[in-house]
Amino acid sequence: MQVGHWNSIDDEATVLWREYPFANNAYATTLVFRGVDGLVVVSPARGLEPGDYDALREHGDVRALIANNGHHHLGQAAWRERFPDAVSYAPRGTLDVLKKKVPTIPFCPLDELPLPDHVRCHEPPGFKNGETMVSIRTSKGTAWFTGDLLSNIERLPGPPLRWLFTWTDSAPGFRLFRLAVWLLVRDKKAVRQWMLERLADDPPSIVVPAHGPPFEASDLAELVRAQLERL
Repeated sequence: MQVGHWNSIDDEATVLWREYPFANNAYATTLVFRGVDGLVVVSPARGLEPGDYDALREHGDVRALIANNGHHHLGQAAWRERFPDAVSYAPRGTLDVLKKKVPTIPFCPLDELPLPDHVRCHEPPGFKNGETMVSIRTSKGTAWFTGDLLSNIERLPGPPLRWLFTWTDSAPGFRLFRLAVWLLVRDKKAVRQWMLERLADDPPSIVVPAHGPPFEASDLAELVRAQLERL
């Protein structure tokens, strides 16, 4: 189901997503879910039209804006202007980075965000400056937001980025985003071990990456495991 330009994963739980361009033919993904007292927006999109924001009001007020890492902050200012009561959050490891990049926006530690029982926001170990993984129980099973670790890039940017994406086997399709791993991960073993533990405890039925549309498959857990083993 589509709500405006928002695509729905779970209507009852209000789990929505959409892609947005952040550079020439390069796209990121925004995830929205219903929190304790309103909507939580992960990787807020930039460049939206007024109607795109209005479509969300059918589901409640936006109360929280999460920069899942130090690169996914580009829409924060526009969303805070549209929803002045919203609070911005980021992983603790990302706060110093964002303070330098966007000093006008106050970010609270992500672990201070109240969450409903069916949602978990994790800060995996092993990243240089923090990352966010979200787990949401939905009518389709568990939905994972995997930040920049896993991707499902369908539209490749032009050269030279295209060459980097294909050379690192980061795209196209559902992949370990190896290019981002090189930039963002400090300890691959720690990330892999932590993610494999989450996979054993709470395997996903759908993966929402920070780049590319959600990915579903009958053998999704095994596909995720295979990509994590490439770390």
